[in-house]
Amino acid sequence: MNDPVRTPRAPRRPGAAWLLLVLAAATVGMAQDKADEPVTVEPAEIDQKRDLVGREIVVDDRVAFYVTRTGNEPDELRLKRTKALFLVPRGLRPTGRGRPAAVVVRGVLKSEGTGLVCQVSGLTVVPADMDRLERGLASLAAKDFETRKRWARWALARATDFQDQALLKRAQEIDAAALEIEADLKTRGVDAPSQWMAMARDARRRQAPEPAPSALAHRALRARFAAAKTAADFAALRRDVEEFFPAAAGDRASASLDLSRWLAAYANDPDAAYRSAPAGARRALDRRLWADVMEQIRILEPPSDPQAALERAQAAAAQLPEKPDLADRLVKQAVAKARENLGGLRLADVRRLAELVGETQKAPEQAREILASWLKIQRERLSNTDAEGPLALAGLYEELLQDHVTAVELLRKAWKADPTSREVAQAFRTRGFRKVKDEWVPGEGPGGAGQSAPATTPSPGQEPSSQSLTGLTAEEVRRRLGGNPDRINYVGTRGRMMEQWQYLDTKHVRFVNLFHSPGEPKPRVVADYTLPRASIRSLGSPR
Repeated sequence: MNDPVRTPRAPRRPGAAWLLLVLAAATVGMAQDKADEPVTVEPAEIDQKRDLVGREIVVDDRVAFYVTRTGNEPDELRLKRTKALFLVPRGLRPTGRGRPAAVVVRGVLKSEGTGLVCQVSGLTVVPADMDRLERGLASLAAKDFETRKRWARWALARATDFQDQALLKRAQEIDAAALEIEADLKTRGVDAPSQWMAMARDARRRQAPEPAPSALAHRALRARFAAAKTAADFAALRRDVEEFFPAAAGDRASASLDLSRWLAAYANDPDAAYRSAPAGARRALDRRLWADVMEQIRILEPPSDPQAALERAQAAAAQLPEKPDLADRLVKQAVAKARENLGGLRLADVRRLAELVGETQKAPEQAREILASWLKIQRERLSNTDAEGPLALAGLYEELLQDHVTAVELLRKAWKADPTSREVAQAFRTRGFRKVKDEWVPGEGPGGAGQSAPATTPSPGQEPSSQSLTGLTAEEVRRRLGGNPDRINYVGTRGRMMEQWQYLDTKHVRFVNLFHSPGEPKPRVVADYTLPRASIRSLGSPR
């Protein structure tokens, strides 16, 4: 038999003979152990299963028509869901006026000509389906969800066959109530959320009407969300959410729906709030569940470098528009993680980190503090016998912080480590210093820097010119150095924009820093120095 529905067992009542036959119908579709026992069948099966011929059957159905005959001829009974003719002896004729609405019939099925005939040996008139359903429910204990589910299946099958909308609606109400009772009884299990989820899946599989299956799924998934701690927990939760609510991830329209009316009730009781919400709000709650899970997944993702963190934050903002602060939180998280190991960052990474803070977080002072902290760590690692390290770091202090005082201190350290270094001497000269005996002292000119004859960019293999460009405009620099720079970088700090030009040759990099100061029509050079490429690589290449 195809998906049999077992009619629930009804209590015995004095004089209620029909209840005995309803009890017989409770095992629809089950094979009988003994051949002489009646077989309870669905009406449609009578026409399909020829092996029922010769057997005693019990069938429960609505009446299509009942024709009484005179004399000794049996009455003719037709049911609504089978073509078989039922011949009812006069002694079993129903009493009362009018045609009976529904009956439970017992008799032996025979084949006569091209049709089937059942010789009726027992007939009981039963109430109309709705009345019969309510009577059956009235005798049930408050927590008897199993029998409620059987009654719901029975009513659903008949409502579907007879296109009975009132009966269908009542069947759905009973099914939802049974599901809720069962869920409440399973709150004390070892893993109640898993049991609830299994019940929700089963309800969805048997096409139980919404919103009951989805409401129970929310109950289960929200309980798991509250208990989840690890990335693996939330990854498993995401799979289950997307399996049960496949439209939620792509439902960007629901992401913008105002749920303020429902969120408090939903937080207190997801199941009840979901059931009472209208269809549009339910879709938005599906989306909110998915978005909350995805938010935690993004937050728990392993830390990454600043550039990847920014890309991840931007992707999260695009994916989860209902979480407008998530991108900012992810950037702050990445910054905090990077600062824990600030000294281990490469120059390129610390530049990007400062940009994240300065540009994305709108905190230029914090960006400057990050650069200063990183440079301080590098300075503390310098050896007293190393000249190249302080030389390279001096250029970075000027480039990143415009800190010329510390840069000069580092050059003096480098000179002390190696007073014969041509690179250190050149760095002093490009900053306007001159050598007096064994000491380097400031020269004359703009900013305390001396100036000399015009210089050009050195050709490969030559030493760079010692002429300082401090105080010159961009046009003047181009004329002095014979053209445009090979690279240009921009750094903003304290309301001013620094433009750093780099002129490259095979061995050296000449840095020319121009500042855009408020009130100045043109940027002017504030620092001009040349470093060997080898010394720059020791701290990481420029951009």
